[in-house]
Amino acid sequence: MPQRTHYSRAPIIQALIDVQVKNDTWIDWAAFNSPSAEIKADYPTVTPVLTGNIMIQVAPGGAAKPEFRQIGYSHGGRAEHKYVFQTRQEGLTVSRLTPYETWEKLRDEFLRLWRWYEAIVKPKEIMRLAVRYTNRFDLPLPFRDFKDYLSTAPEIGGGLPAGLSGFAMQLQIPQADLPGMIICNEALVPPTREGVASVLVDIDVFQTGNIPYNFSERLELLHDTENRFFEGSITDKARELIR
Repeated sequence: MPQRTHYSRAPIIQALIDVQVKNDTWIDWAAFNSPSAEIKADYPTVTPVLTGNIMIQVAPGGAAKPEFRQIGYSHGGRAEHKYVFQTRQEGLTVSRLTPYETWEKLRDEFLRLWRWYEAIVKPKEIMRLAVRYTNRFDLPLPFRDFKDYLSTAPEIGGGLPAGLSGFAMQLQIPQADLPGMIICNEALVPPTREGVASVLVDIDVFQTGNIPYNFSERLELLHDTENRFFEGSITDKARELIR
């Protein structure tokens, strides 16, 4: 297992584990709305998750006709619990909100909820498994270049104006050993306070296909891949901000 560095001021604003499944039977929504007493005590708030569209009729007197359907439930944790999870016919997502604790606690909470979800759904196949971390760096102003802090950052060609008031970029990097993909999104976002430039670094590592039902080891591989990419994307100057 690669060495993992613990940062006391980790920039993580959300960390999640997501699994997508395939099954042949429709699950009654009531099953997702009634977790065990132990789980319900930690997640007392349950709200439906809806998707839909709005059809607008282009004609005299035309009106918007919204159409919504339920796709799952969102389960909110107690104020001090800082976890939320979402159940759907085709998958489970478990998120840890800020302040982040450790990978081990997120992983164990996901596996606890997965055992409950798997017993209900009895999936035929695991279609996708993902580990995703959303980080926000608040970089103190002024600084010369984003590359002072981020190894992976936009670069302006020579001879062009160097000022940068906004940017958004995406990297899609295949991972043959998973097999899977890293998708990294970076963007300049509104600053959290005066005197800083806030940059979002969102790293999503996932595998599709050939995922075993006992995927604990695969989760570790996904997390280690995410961790290596994160460490390779920041400089020592950025590390000093979050130690």
